[in-house]
Amino acid sequence: MPFQITVHAQDRILEVVYPPQVTSADLTEYLTEVKKAIVGFAGEWSALVDQSQLRVMPTDVVASMAALNAYAQLHGMKRSARVVSDAPSGLQAWRMTKRAMLTIPTRTFETRQEALEWLRNPEAD
Repeated sequence: MPFQITVHAQDRILEVVYPPQVTSADLTEYLTEVKKAIVGFAGEWSALVDQSQLRVMPTDVVASMAALNAYAQLHGMKRSARVVSDAPSGLQAWRMTKRAMLTIPTRTFETRQEALEWLRNPEAD
């Protein structure tokens, strides 16, 4: 599977790294695997999504990811950090967040380290 999913159990962070392109088959497998990881938290957790390799998210993928984010919030996601490579990618991430109607804190970052710091230190806001 081209998506990389890592569960950081100690920090209660679900990390996902997107591939440069997403196919329908990749998306189907990803949605199944990531939902298993989400349910495995059984409580509050945070998401770190690295979209820095993905330049353009196809419309059907945006809809699926928005639905996944809504599902994730209903299943304990309390913060969401996205790593993007440029302003258009950041705008794309923002649109998906709005489409999902997330009410949790969400931010975009240029580096994974900045995103992790924000997730690990919510009181620093």
